[in-house]
Amino acid sequence: MTQYKDLVEKRRIMIAAEAWGERVKEHYAQTGEGYHITYNNGKVVRVEGSSKVIVKLPDPIEDLIDNYERSGEC
Repeated sequence: MTQYKDLVEKRRIMIAAEAWGERVKEHYAQTGEGYHITYNNGKVVRVEGSSKVIVKLPDPIEDLIDNYERSGEC
């Protein structure tokens, strides 16, 4: 079963990176712009009352994995 060791490790990192990416990186409010939430995966969401609008979509998985590995949380 050692033939799949690299594949399993890559998948483990991908799953961990996806979980890390959904964590909130920062909250910020700007006059005239509203309240924004930025996630570790690069997604930006603007909150308007009870609704949320996606301002920026998440980064590609390759970038997410790279950012996760550089964060030192692996």
